[in-house]
Amino acid sequence: MSRHPAVKTRNNHYESFPIKRGTARFSEECIHFDESFPGYAQALYQEYWQSGTWWHNGIFVGYILAFPIGLWWVASAVRGGDFLLLAIVVGLIVVLRLVDRMRGFRSPDQIRLDTIKGVSATDGQKGLTRPRIVITYNDGKTTYRRRVNLPSLYTSGGETAYERARAAFAERGF
Repeated sequence: MSRHPAVKTRNNHYESFPIKRGTARFSEECIHFDESFPGYAQALYQEYWQSGTWWHNGIFVGYILAFPIGLWWVASAVRGGDFLLLAIVVGLIVVLRLVDRMRGFRSPDQIRLDTIKGVSATDGQKGLTRPRIVITYNDGKTTYRRRVNLPSLYTSGGETAYERARAAFAERGF
């Protein structure tokens, strides 16, 4: 069973859809993004561990082990004096984040519906990219974009989440 049932409002619109780290939900005036680390952990647990298949369980264990292995690597690099390697990794992350900001991407917790100029959807390719929605909106006189990553296509509800997200925006004229 999906963690986000197909809930419709009085006007027969989808009021929410699952995203990678939580839920996106519509109100009368805005779209709200409820994202958190606990929400992400819960989504991983429900979508991978509770699926009942051994390979989904393996993906979940991989996610769980990635964090402590990453911490171990950083600690061993610091202990070993590999500061150049750490600087390269941190520098690369900073550069990639800056490039994203220069391209106009922001991550607001909510976007007013009347400021949205357009919505594009990419269905993703299993094993390569995840489905995502890109919302183009105005904030003052500046145009920004908000990337909304959806659940992986490897999850039981990945394709359904993509279709619900598209339908939710289409029902609102986007």
